[in-house]
Amino acid sequence: MRRMLGIAVCLLAAPGWANGPWEVVLETPAEVVAVDRSSLRRDTHRVSFRERRSLRGGQLDAYSQRPLREVLVKRVIDCRTRRIATLSNAVFSNDDALVEHRAVHLSDAVWKSVRQDDPVFRQVCGGS
Repeated sequence: MRRMLGIAVCLLAAPGWANGPWEVVLETPAEVVAVDRSSLRRDTHRVSFRERRSLRGGQLDAYSQRPLREVLVKRVIDCRTRRIATLSNAVFSNDDALVEHRAVHLSDAVWKSVRQDDPVFRQVCGGS
């Protein structure tokens, strides 16, 4: 009985956790990009965070031809050098099916330059 109660509590709490304190940083006809403010972890000049891209407009996965709904990403930004790296990337279809998942260790991550006026950079680094 206690086990069932625990499972029920987890299921009821999951939607609240999933929505969390997401802050929209960019909205276009194709997507809405939001950053999870509670996920920000600072380590000197680097900040790790979670990002969600809610897709609009019926994008399809090239391989499976499933309609795509959302991309959840774990990223790291180096605020001093204005570079960003993606540590994990999970793509979901309309029916919450995981279409693709990739993950790398920070030491193997590919760093890319980011503009100082990029909305994600401004949100995470404060425009520094």
